Amino acid sequence: MPDLRLLSTGDYLAHRQLMSHAFGRGSVVEPPTEPKNPPRETLGFFDGESLLSALTICPFTVYWPGSREGRLPMGGIAGVATYAEHRGGGYVARLLTESLARMRDAGQVVSALYPFSWAFYRKYGWDAVGEKRKLVFPLRELPAGTREAQRLEGAAAREHVAATYGTGASAYRGAFTTDSRNWDGPLDHSEKKTTFVYGVEGGYLLWRYEETGDVREFIATTVEAETALLTLLRDLGMQVRKGRVMLPADETISVRFAHGELDIFVQPVFSARVVDLAGLVAELVTDAPDASVVLALEDTVAPWNHGTWKLTAEAGMVSCQRTTEAPHVSMAIAAFSQAAWGMPSLASLRRAGKVTVHDGAGFAQLAALFPPQTVMCWNGF
Repeated sequence: MPDLRLLSTGDYLAHRQLMSHAFGRGSVVEPPTEPKNPPRETLGFFDGESLLSALTICPFTVYWPGSREGRLPMGGIAGVATYAEHRGGGYVARLLTESLARMRDAGQVVSALYPFSWAFYRKYGWDAVGEKRKLVFPLRELPAGTREAQRLEGAAAREHVAATYGTGASAYRGAFTTDSRNWDGPLDHSEKKTTFVYGVEGGYLLWRYEETGDVREFIATTVEAETALLTLLRDLGMQVRKGRVMLPADETISVRFAHGELDIFVQPVFSARVVDLAGLVAELVTDAPDASVVLALEDTVAPWNHGTWKLTAEAGMVSCQRTTEAPHVSMAIAAFSQAAWGMPSLASLRRAGKVTVHDGAGFAQLAALFPPQTVMCWNGF
């Protein structure tokens, strides 16, 4: 059986070649001119010196409304790859299992990834959470308002965007905290296109000229800011007929702007999981009345979650402990992860047949502990 270990400096080239095979369509990877490290916390299966399969755990901090600090540590799973001739050997299953143990040890109580197959990762407890909406619309049809947005550059652009992002993004579960983001990516220019930064008090947008204008990021924390940014987009429509923008599920642009050429495309934010039930519950605060509910949770990949738990709300805090009491509600970890992230809601999951209810009052209490919450992330990883 191949050996499983963390990658080190000497494995950099082998890792880049595997990433090229899986994601770069086999583009040639040149050896580095000086020693380089693979991404930190990258696990791999080796047959001797040959790397067969790999996975990277990216440590992030994400906003989490409903928690003690308003934020939680999250493990982002990235770079999951196996050479074609070694697929089907169970390497990714082992890597995912090992990654869960490592994330738990690191205190990363939740995890997320961008899947190549939603069904594949569902088997291991990750499932679709949240909803993001891509809007495509004719820019010149937007309502006109006062011209308040200004083009920003350099340090002033970075400072305004970071401060405004923190105010807007903190309302969403899964959004990277301001200090967890790499700001070079969103604000940098591409090889051929300039990224224009426009700001207004309480809002900003990042714009690139494409055949369909690309609003790379749009955050408005007030109605006035949204109005000013939409006015700017209307003016940009003098050069590009249509624009596109990705927004959270609770966006209001489509509410303000009805038009026959407004197209809305909906997709999940990403696939996510609860890594450590007890660790997550210990971080929660709640408005639910003092009560308890017994939950039977099936998790064959992370055995520390598997079993029957008594969740108790008391004085605004939540705790859990193992119990032998009969469960009020039963579900698999994938469904529980969706409910814990907050979207889809427990009520929706029940209607979809992903939750078994043994006691209606108990289900109501569980739903009070895990109310719906909008999920959003503006970053890839």
